Amino acid sequence: MAPAETSPSLLEHYARRLPLTEGRLPLLPTDQAAKLRRLWLLLLREFDTAPALPVLFSLAHSQETVSSEASEDSAGLAAISFEPLVSLGSKPTEPRGTPPLPPSSPDAPRPRPVNGASSNGWLGWMSSSRSSTASDSGSVTPAPPPVDNTPTEDNAETARQRTETVQDYVSRMSATSTYPTAVRADVAPAAAPLVPPNFTPLFGQPALTRSFRATFWQAATQMRDPDAWVLRFLRARKWDVDQALDMIKKTLVWRAGQAIDEIAYYGESKLHYHTMDTGLAYACTTDRLGCPVFVVRVRANIARNRNIVAIKRFLCWQLETSQLLAADSDGRVTILFDMTGFTRENIDLDLVRTLISLLSSYFPETLGIMILHVNSWVFTGLWAIISPFIDPVVKSKIVMVRSAQEIAPFIDPDQLVSELGGKKQFNYTYVLPTSQENADMADTAARQAAEHDYVSAVASYEQITRQWLNQPQSGSNLDPARCAARDALHSATAMLDPYVRSRTLYHRLGQIKPDRSVLF
Repeated sequence: MAPAETSPSLLEHYARRLPLTEGRLPLLPTDQAAKLRRLWLLLLREFDTAPALPVLFSLAHSQETVSSEASEDSAGLAAISFEPLVSLGSKPTEPRGTPPLPPSSPDAPRPRPVNGASSNGWLGWMSSSRSSTASDSGSVTPAPPPVDNTPTEDNAETARQRTETVQDYVSRMSATSTYPTAVRADVAPAAAPLVPPNFTPLFGQPALTRSFRATFWQAATQMRDPDAWVLRFLRARKWDVDQALDMIKKTLVWRAGQAIDEIAYYGESKLHYHTMDTGLAYACTTDRLGCPVFVVRVRANIARNRNIVAIKRFLCWQLETSQLLAADSDGRVTILFDMTGFTRENIDLDLVRTLISLLSSYFPETLGIMILHVNSWVFTGLWAIISPFIDPVVKSKIVMVRSAQEIAPFIDPDQLVSELGGKKQFNYTYVLPTSQENADMADTAARQAAEHDYVSAVASYEQITRQWLNQPQSGSNLDPARCAARDALHSATAMLDPYVRSRTLYHRLGQIKPDRSVLF
């Protein structure tokens, strides 16, 4: 009897340069191609019949005018709402009636609170004020003290740092003589917004609703091939077509509710300046499989220096932008947590919980691997407590390392940034955006022409996909006419991009090119 085949380990994948993605393009196995066809058939029916999706947290419109019909699915991360950061106070707040964040696996049971502590989603039990936790062996392990998010100095400077957006910072500094104009002479005066305040949804959608179809295409066309976006949900649901469709529906309800298209439009201008300036997370290299690597400098994250809404909005923007950087790696990214200098004030369970929730529920199959570069005894002790509560699927993608040598099997030393012991010379400096770089966004006529071509390309792709579905199944997902329509759609998306997405730090660093190609 032949021994059962086992899946390659993460090390084997990287050693043999085997992609992490199962069922990847361009050519799928017969059974997977059949499931992709069936899912497209169901999606096209939804395009014709699905009801409008409400925009619950708009940045462009007053919250008072937004529909209050928030479903549980769309409100799961409701604290990402686009109210001005200053209006949210100094401590995290959740809208009344908002359910806890989902665990890392939607179907996984939530851990029960111990010693009478209240539960607030997975890992939420750790943020309670209890003095100890019960371990698996029944013994009692001291828990880390709760993090005090209250500013140490209740003054205007503290409040400003906690709430100031990039737009606020540029406007404030442009009005002072201390602004480094010699370095950034191209920064517009304070009166000019970094992004034109005239956001208009694609497909002529109303301001406070999005159709299922419009929301789908805004997400799917971030990748070079719409099939790649659809396949992520099939893989996430073990190739169960009905479950994959249900996950797509929930994701689109969430994307519409959170106005993710507005995140792309306003971009960094509405992000927390202090978070961007300190370089909490950035991408500047690739791993051995070609996946972009996001370095997370945990020491830069101090919860009292911003409210939780700021970090959630930042994570959404980074994950949305990552899809541009990861277009050639099936949308997968590597996240490298640098624990250098980690202390108790860097413990931020809301950040971890939000990141895992976003990756598992709304950006499935985005995480390739997660490397934890640990050289802190504080984190080592914390990891022993939290690791039993991490979903096994996510946990299987986590690699613990203590040196650049242990990172080398995953990231070539020539590509590893020098601050982590590699040879790549890259020192993070936040390059401020300018209104000039987003000038195209104010060109209404050019936007209309580019959007017309984009909408036509979408319609053509849909029509050819319907024809492909009506053909006898050939056992392949490849169809010459459909491949041509895919390429035309990608080209139209690239032409539209400067009008609907503000330029990012990665554009300013030259990593994302005008044709949406990526070069680190």
